[in-house]
Amino acid sequence: MGCAPRNLACGAALRLCRINAVLRGHYAYYGVAGNLRCLAKVYRAVERYWHRMLRSRSWAGRALNWSMFNQIKERTPLLRPKLRLRYPELQALAVL
Repeated sequence: MGCAPRNLACGAALRLCRINAVLRGHYAYYGVAGNLRCLAKVYRAVERYWHRMLRSRSWAGRALNWSMFNQIKERTPLLRPKLRLRYPELQALAVL
């Protein structure tokens, strides 16, 4: 049983699992050489989204600052950007 992207009723751990699944797919598709900077921007945008989502869960969440969020992120991390196709592999695929 999944959860809709905007459904805040499901737990934060399940939402993080879904966010990581989306990130994994994004990194697999766009993770080619020369695209790491853009992947880092996507990671940062998702990180801000997750922080905003955790803050919106209750009135107590309003006090969730970035240092508290970083402690949460250490326990349950987001997937970091990875290149799936590096330069040597990309050059081997290039046919001129």
